[in-house]
Amino acid sequence: MKRLVSLLAAIAIMMTFCFSVSAYEPTDSFTHVDTPNGAVKAVLSREIYTSAMLIKASDLNLDESFDGINDLFVAKDGKIYILISGCSKIVILNSDYKLDKVVSLVDESGFEVDFTGAQGIFVDDSGIYICNSRKAEILVADHNGVIKEKWGEPDSKLIPEDFYYQPYKIYRDSKGYTYILSVGCYYGALVYSTENVFIGFYGANNVEAGALDMLSYLWNRLTQTDAKKALSVKKLPYSFVDLCFDSKDYMITCTGRTKSDTNGVGQIRKLSPGGADILYKRNTDGTSVNSSVFNFLEEKVVERFGEKKPQNVVAVDVDENGFIYALEQTHGLIYIYDNECNLLGGFGGGSDFSQQLGVFDKANCIAVNGNSLLVGDFDSNTVTVFERTQFGSLLMEAQDKYINGEYVDAMPLWQQVLGLDGGCQLAYRGMAMAYLTLEDYDAALKYAEKGLDYSTYDMAWKRLRNAYISRNFTWIFIIIFVLVSGLISFLSVVKRRKIVLIKNEKVKAFLQVPAHPFRSLEDIKYKNQGSLLIAVVLTVLFYVVNVLKETGSGFLATKTDPKTYNTLYTLLSTAGLIILWSLANWLVASAFAGKGKFKDIFIATTYALLPLIVYTFVRVILSHVLSLTGLAVMDGIQTAVLIFTFFIFSIAIMSVHEYDFFKFLSTSLVSVVFMILIVFVIFLVGVLLQQFGAAFVSIYREIFYR
Repeated sequence: MKRLVSLLAAIAIMMTFCFSVSAYEPTDSFTHVDTPNGAVKAVLSREIYTSAMLIKASDLNLDESFDGINDLFVAKDGKIYILISGCSKIVILNSDYKLDKVVSLVDESGFEVDFTGAQGIFVDDSGIYICNSRKAEILVADHNGVIKEKWGEPDSKLIPEDFYYQPYKIYRDSKGYTYILSVGCYYGALVYSTENVFIGFYGANNVEAGALDMLSYLWNRLTQTDAKKALSVKKLPYSFVDLCFDSKDYMITCTGRTKSDTNGVGQIRKLSPGGADILYKRNTDGTSVNSSVFNFLEEKVVERFGEKKPQNVVAVDVDENGFIYALEQTHGLIYIYDNECNLLGGFGGGSDFSQQLGVFDKANCIAVNGNSLLVGDFDSNTVTVFERTQFGSLLMEAQDKYINGEYVDAMPLWQQVLGLDGGCQLAYRGMAMAYLTLEDYDAALKYAEKGLDYSTYDMAWKRLRNAYISRNFTWIFIIIFVLVSGLISFLSVVKRRKIVLIKNEKVKAFLQVPAHPFRSLEDIKYKNQGSLLIAVVLTVLFYVVNVLKETGSGFLATKTDPKTYNTLYTLLSTAGLIILWSLANWLVASAFAGKGKFKDIFIATTYALLPLIVYTFVRVILSHVLSLTGLAVMDGIQTAVLIFTFFIFSIAIMSVHEYDFFKFLSTSLVSVVFMILIVFVIFLVGVLLQQFGAAFVSIYREIFYR
C-alpha cells in the first residue's frame, strides 16, 4: 500500500512538471529608479496597494453572472457603475461595495433596449451615458434607466468621408463638454458642446517621424506621380484607447500597443485646452522631455514560449490629486504615475486562467474610488478591489506636497517613507529639496546623491562653493596671483637664459606633437625619434584616465553605475582598441603600398592621443569643483579636443604611410572593416574553444566514471 501511494505521489509530481500551471502568483510590488548611465531599472519596493476583495455576481446574490465586464465608473456620490455588456445590464454598487440595484435601459414605451457589446459608461448628474458600440450610437438615460436621447454619427462637414463611427469610450468634463473615442479614429476625440452638438476633434496623437521619414517625404515630393500616390501607404498616428479628466479639466489619454517588438513610448498624455501634450518627465539633471517620447512601461519585452509579449496599456484613470493610474493588459500590471512621470509603484500580475486574488485573466478597465482602486476582468467576470497601504498613503501624500512645492511640509512624511523603504529614490529627492529649502546644503548634497538628483545637488553645490569663495576670496586671490606670477617669471628666465628643460630628443619630439604636428611627426618618421616605451606609457595612461573618468569624477560628472561597471570594458575600449587599430591598419596598408610598420602605426596612434589624455585628466580634477553649467562648457571643449585629436591622428597616419588625405581616408575605412572582422574571428574562435572544452570535459567524465 505504501509503495502504491508513493508511486501515485511520484506520478502527480511528474504531472506538475509536464503541464503548465494555471494559477499565477501576483507580482511583487515594484518601482522604477534612475541609474547614473541614464537607464531606468525596475526594483522591488514596499506595497502601495494591496488586494482586498474580489467582487463576483454570486457575492451580490445575483442570479446571473457578470457576463462581459467592459467598463467601470465611480460617480461623484461614491456609487460604482459596472457595465455588463454581455447581458445589457448596469450593476450599481454602494460605496461599501454592497449591491444598490441592477439597471436595464428602457425606451419611452418601457421596452428594454439591447446594448450588448457596449464598451464605455459615464455617469453624472445629467444621466447615464452608454457607448453602444455595435449599433454605433450613444445612449443617454436618466438614473432610472429610461433613455432620453440617442446620438448617432455626427452629421457635420468636419467628419471625413472615410470616417468609421464606432464609439467605445465617453467622458464629460465639469463644464458639460462631452468627449467620445471611436474605434480606429486617429483624429482624436469627438467633442460635443454643452448643447450636445458635435463641434470637432480634439487632441490627436502625433505621427512618429525620424530622419529617414523626412528624407522619404522629400523624395516622394520630388518623384511621386499620381499612380504612385494612389498606391502609397500613409503613416497614421495611433488612436487613443481610453480617456479621463483630472480635477482641473485636463484630459488624460492612453494609447495601446504601438510596437510589435518593443513596449513603445508615449503611452500616456495630458492635454491642454488647445490639445497639446503638457505632460513632461523631469530628468535627474533638471531638463525635461515630453511624455510622447517617454516609456511609461518596462525597458525589456518579456518573452514567453519563444514569443515576445509587448505591453499594452488599455485603460487609464486619475485621482483628485492628479496621480495617474494605468492598466497594462498583457501582464495584468497597474502603474501609478505622478504629474512628472515618476513611477510611484507597480503591482498586479497574472495572464490567462489566473485564480488568485490580485491577479487577472484579462484586465480591461480601471476606476479610482478614493483610496481604493477597482480593476475589472473581462474573462473572469470579476472586479478586484485594491486598498491603499499605510506606505502608499505616506508616499502619495509626500509626493503630492513635493509636486506642489511644499518641500519642508513633506519632510516628516519622507522620513516615515524611508523608515519603511530605505531604497525609495523619490524620498531621497524629497529630503534633498527640503534641506535645500532650509539652506542646509551639506545635508542636501548627501540626500541628492543618494537620490541621484543632479539638479538639486547642483543647486546646493553652487551655493556651498560660492559661499566658500566669498569667505576665502582674499587667500584664493593671493595664491592664484603668486602661482601665475611665479610661472610667468620661470618661463621668462628659461627663455632669456636659453635653459633646456628636456634634453632627451625623443621626449622633446613627443611633447611638441600637439604644438607642431607636421614638423614633429616628420622628425619621428624620418629621424627615428619615435619611442615605443613612450607609446606604451601613453596607452597605459589612456586606460588609467578613462578609468578615473568613470570612477573618480565628481558626482555631477559620474554617469557610471558602480554596481555594473567593469574595468575590462574600459581596457578593451582603450588599450585594446589601439592595438586592434594598429594591427588592422598595418594589414590594410601592407596591401596599399603603406610604408609604416606595426610599431610605427602604434607609436603614431598613441602620440596623437596626448591632447585627449590631458583633457580627460583635467576634466576629472575639475569635475569635483564645477557645476552642471561648467561641465556643459567642458563637454563643448571636449568636442574641440576630439576634433584636434583626429587632426593630429590623420597627420600621423599620413606621415607614417606617406599617404595623401584621400588615401588615408579610404584605407582607414577599410581598416575599420578589418577591425570588425578580427573581432568576429576572435569571438568565433572563443566559441569553438568553449565547445571543444565542453566536449573534452564530457569525454573525460565518461572515461573516468566508467
